[in-house]
Amino acid sequence: MLKTIIDSVVEKFEDAGVENVYSSFDACPVEKKGSLFTVVGIGALETSAPIYTLAYAYIPFKYGADINVTASKSMSADELCTYYQRDIEPVLLSMTDLECSLKKLSLKFDSNIQRLVLNVKADICGITRIERSIS
Repeated sequence: MLKTIIDSVVEKFEDAGVENVYSSFDACPVEKKGSLFTVVGIGALETSAPIYTLAYAYIPFKYGADINVTASKSMSADELCTYYQRDIEPVLLSMTDLECSLKKLSLKFDSNIQRLVLNVKADICGITRIERSIS
């Protein structure tokens, strides 16, 4: 379920034209991800009791999305925040099939890769549908 949720968020970014978006499960080295890239992960996941119909099981969920936007080496903090506001934030806000609210936004310098990283934490709620097998 985690991979499915992350993949759907990655797909929404890619559909909106955001380039170099990766899942936190992706093993691609930083050097190959591009100069400016985004990594989508999950920090927490809660599910509620499923709701069953004859054909489907509907599972309400809430997860904490961790979105890390890593700047190119020459990018300033202002340019990174502008990129987030122009390209990343509208995708989060456009998730009409989900409820999304910004929880935390922080900017840090990652000394391991010598780049600025904008970390966004958002709570996302929704319902996933799983087809039931009829035997």
